[in-house]
Amino acid sequence: MSVRKRESKKAKNGYVWEVYFKYKENAKVMRFSKSGFSTKKEAEEYEIKVKSEMQKNISNYKVNKITFNDACDMFLEIAINEYQEGTIYNTKKYFPILKNEFGNVKVNEIDYLMLQKFFNARSEFGIETNKNIRKSLNRVFKFCIRSGYMTTNPCEYISVCGIENHRTTYTNDYEEHVIEQDEFNFIINKLNEENCFINKSYIIAIMIGYYLGLRISEALALTKDDIDLHNKSININKKLIYKGLRKEDFYASHKLKSKKSKAVLPIPEILIPIFQKWISYNPYNLFVCDDEGNYLHPETLNKKVKKITKQYGTKFHFHMLRHTLATNLLRNNIDLKTIQELMRHSNINTTISIYTHYHDEQKRKSLNSIFSTPSFQQNNILQGVEKVSNLN
Repeated sequence: MSVRKRESKKAKNGYVWEVYFKYKENAKVMRFSKSGFSTKKEAEEYEIKVKSEMQKNISNYKVNKITFNDACDMFLEIAINEYQEGTIYNTKKYFPILKNEFGNVKVNEIDYLMLQKFFNARSEFGIETNKNIRKSLNRVFKFCIRSGYMTTNPCEYISVCGIENHRTTYTNDYEEHVIEQDEFNFIINKLNEENCFINKSYIIAIMIGYYLGLRISEALALTKDDIDLHNKSININKKLIYKGLRKEDFYASHKLKSKKSKAVLPIPEILIPIFQKWISYNPYNLFVCDDEGNYLHPETLNKKVKKITKQYGTKFHFHMLRHTLATNLLRNNIDLKTIQELMRHSNINTTISIYTHYHDEQKRKSLNSIFSTPSFQQNNILQGVEKVSNLN
């Protein structure tokens, strides 16, 4: 929101709130400002009202013509190259819900109240689904603003609620879970029990995730040309596109998550002899593939390893391997800048957030280790609690 605090000698508390934002009128950039609001909430409510009126009063011919259905279709046709394939897939996935609700409504008539009522009615759906629907709306509206069909984005004011489902909890679990060496060895040994090409390929994929931190789409898109054993380096320059596609339609795209995702990383010494043997054994150009040289399906790989880790008493998702590498780097006191480069984080804040989580966990373990010593017996604590309760 375009609300800011400004000093004011006339105000009792020394400041007032101001509404200030830019907008377009007939392709010309204009500025709106109004000051004197005593509270931030008062200023925000006024901003919503002003922007809503501006949206409704626009006289541009283009705005008066386009419906939400048209906007979605144009977005897929024109804006498709601005986003990752996965983002387009996730955006398009929610179009049926949105078109059913807003399809024939002109985009300039969709305002905060209409959207908030829609999301309020979805309060018994999963919160992650509702958040993703808002993201889809946000992308379409941003496209409409750039194209001159809207002047403001009503999504920026929307609050989303919903039910915390099992998948949300599970996602948080695998993003934070660290696969320790014993568990990693257990996975590799179990896969080795069945001596077949596909299991060996799974092992290579797991090792790439564990020792190099590649995302599953990056690991499964690697070719032998990307592996330089002479210089002990790996070139990450593409990813597997698979969501919403049949296995025979999978393909590699050079459009990665961010500019930082493309990189040449050093291969740890432990992997050099393993990769040498694998390249000799694997007759196909794809570095990780099925027994016919085709792309592996990420979900098949995940399901296979999940069955194994269930025996170990834990859960699994390939992303855990990436988080594990970051944690192992922190445990060995590698500096944040080096971790950022190895993990290919586009923003150092992502690295810092992992660092913060790791050290919070260390503090918790340190505290618990103190009170688990013999001098702090649980029975003594319980007796102390009983004595306190008897005072009442």
